[in-house]
Amino acid sequence: MEFARKVKAIQFKLSRSLLFFWVKPTVLGTSQLTFNDSDSVCYVLPFRSTADLLVTDKICERAGLPRPTSEIRHLPEKRAVFFIGHPEGFIGRRTRRRQSERMKNLFTHLENANNNDIKIVPVSIFWGHQPDREKSFYKLILSENWTVSSRFKKLLAMVFHPNHILVQVSSPVSLTQLVSTESNREKQIRKLLRILRVHFKNQRQAIIGPDLSHRRTLINTILTSNTVRAAITRESKKTGEEIRIIEEKAQSHAREIASQQSYRVIRLFHILLTWLWNKLYDGIDVNNEEQVKLLARSHEIIYTPSHRSHIDYLLLSYVLYHNGLTPPHIAAGINLKMPVVGGLLRRAGAFFMHRSFRGDALYQAVFDEYLHQMFIKGYSVEYFIEGGRSRTGRTLHPKTGLLSMTISSFLRNSRRPVCLMPVYFGYERVLEVSTYMGELSGKHKKKESLLDIIGVIRSFRYSFGRVTVNFGAPVILGTFLDEHLPDWQTTADIDNRKISNSCRQLAELLITRINNSVAINAVSLTATALLSSPRQTMEESQLLRQIEILKLVATESQYSTHMTITDLSSSEILDHAIKVTGITRQKHAIGTIITTEPELAAMLTYYRNNVVNVFAIPSLIARYARDQVSTSIKDIQSFVLSLYPYIRGEFILPWQAQEMNTVCEQTLAILARHGLIEFSAEDISIPEPTSSAYAELTGLSEIMEPTLERFYIVTELLQSGSARTLRKLESDASAIAQKLSIIYGINSPTFFERSLFGNFIDALRANNLIHIENNGFKIAEEFSTLSNMIARTLDADIRYNILQASNQHAPAVAR
Repeated sequence: MEFARKVKAIQFKLSRSLLFFWVKPTVLGTSQLTFNDSDSVCYVLPFRSTADLLVTDKICERAGLPRPTSEIRHLPEKRAVFFIGHPEGFIGRRTRRRQSERMKNLFTHLENANNNDIKIVPVSIFWGHQPDREKSFYKLILSENWTVSSRFKKLLAMVFHPNHILVQVSSPVSLTQLVSTESNREKQIRKLLRILRVHFKNQRQAIIGPDLSHRRTLINTILTSNTVRAAITRESKKTGEEIRIIEEKAQSHAREIASQQSYRVIRLFHILLTWLWNKLYDGIDVNNEEQVKLLARSHEIIYTPSHRSHIDYLLLSYVLYHNGLTPPHIAAGINLKMPVVGGLLRRAGAFFMHRSFRGDALYQAVFDEYLHQMFIKGYSVEYFIEGGRSRTGRTLHPKTGLLSMTISSFLRNSRRPVCLMPVYFGYERVLEVSTYMGELSGKHKKKESLLDIIGVIRSFRYSFGRVTVNFGAPVILGTFLDEHLPDWQTTADIDNRKISNSCRQLAELLITRINNSVAINAVSLTATALLSSPRQTMEESQLLRQIEILKLVATESQYSTHMTITDLSSSEILDHAIKVTGITRQKHAIGTIITTEPELAAMLTYYRNNVVNVFAIPSLIARYARDQVSTSIKDIQSFVLSLYPYIRGEFILPWQAQEMNTVCEQTLAILARHGLIEFSAEDISIPEPTSSAYAELTGLSEIMEPTLERFYIVTELLQSGSARTLRKLESDASAIAQKLSIIYGINSPTFFERSLFGNFIDALRANNLIHIENNGFKIAEEFSTLSNMIARTLDADIRYNILQASNQHAPAVAR
């Protein structure tokens, strides 16, 4: 017997070495496992399989964990593993469920364990890491419904996909805690089995996802749905065309829209993107992904990322696939349906949509039904609620179109719980940033083409730093509707106005949570500090102090628990930013000078705008405190509260107005802690103008200057009566801002971006300070108070130039 055992051990070791010579599995979850010395550890696999055991044993050995082929620590069991299912046969084996004797023994051992716990660790192994096709020949032969791990299927995975084998080691189940909730032994065993079976089922749903529909089957389902049939009938009556012709149009729409996700292409993209990230970037930092893995087991996830670059489409799918989650189906603009590239994107999961559905009820019905089919089948979906890529670097105000369709679909069928997951992409360098600056300066938007890919290849000679992917605080759609649309489950015909209102609230919540997940990196900190100086030039030691202050303010402000901040020191931050951006370091007799060329300074505004929301309130407080002879906490609170509705609209800030007094107190405490202000009873004073602390306070205060200048331009134009329409008001404000940028050397096309003036005007209207009338704008009495408050924060020469420019735009009678 001993000789046979040794032979088997040698055979097992040789088999394991041979297997791992060829396969390179991705292992997730081992780094989170920790055990006490007193714990007994036993692994559980969903199916009895020698190959699965070989893989589990090797990855545990590599991770320094107890091995499943060794004895259970503290217990008289020869192996630390048991199986739930026991398959029979070779090809297409059926699985017979039976209770493992070792599993049952664990309950007996627990009684004699002297308060030691037994930890049961579930291990899931996915050979090939892809879903099946509905009704495919491959599925009929190698059906996952028979077993996840038939020998033939594993053999195919080993041969053809040796690098696409995924091992997920999950959090352990405490046997002590389980038996404490149930005294009957048989019920304890059944409860453990039920927990494990549900866990393995949910794990498979999260990692593999539902079976992929054949595209033809999906299109037929859409065209035969009640909503699309009704739309076809209405269109036929409206246009007088035959039903057959309208059906062909609907079919054409469906074919144009529908994705054709292929895991062969996804695997190809995984290889290409791994190479691309290594060429372009120094690495990808992913944060809060564990909450996504947990939610994916029980919820359908709709990802709502920020939109900075065309790279976004590929980045999230890559990160999810790399972390063992199902890549989503992605809503992409029809402009990306280019030759070759469009087909690859479609097979990677993209579905294409027109920018506007207005005037095309048939297209809208087909698209609505397509999205509904995605949701009810359980596919994860990704769409950008900002609508398009941000040209300014700020998070854009949300569009509600796709969110409205999501809510409508959920109201039709809410069997699957839906989670909306905000995601923030933080780049240290964006591929298209120079194009964005050109568009903001007046150049026409260039249509996407295959030549853009050549541009990407040319970019390989530059350093693009690191990329951060932050998953934000999720929104459970059912819970949200319970709060904002309480009768959604009981009322068949809900008022469309209520649905629209709920949709707007959901959009605001999601965009705020995206913004809350901001990644503060080396480039954004350096850009924010450097751009706060005249002519974007600073002495290096002063710049390092300013970077350190910004980092401290961001860290201590507790802006959001989902925000991330670089852990580099200030000198490392500057060195890295110089490497990535090309900022110039010049030796000088009086010290080392850090400066930028005008074109680079314009690009740096993009990265400053990524994080300006974090510094908006500290900068506003610093600016007010610096410009007053003496002030108090109450004065500052009153000032900030008066401007907050407009600042909040500009930067999508998370706080309600009633929270601002507390936020102001916390911010003042941070500034005082670092010597930027001083408290004396209720009074607040500032450092001596010759001190370094005063320079740091001034640098912080300058962050808000462009925003306050834009506000003042609008208020003066409104008071001069020069603009009679919204379009004219935005146009004149943009023209004055462009003039100021020339006078003061403001290298920032975002400074005179019309949409930013539009946001402020919208906020003025929302707060009833202005009203549109037939002959122009009616201004409320409180408007002058706001204008005067803004004016107090600006230098006299800037106020003078704005007043002069606004008077030049005023009509003769107004002058």
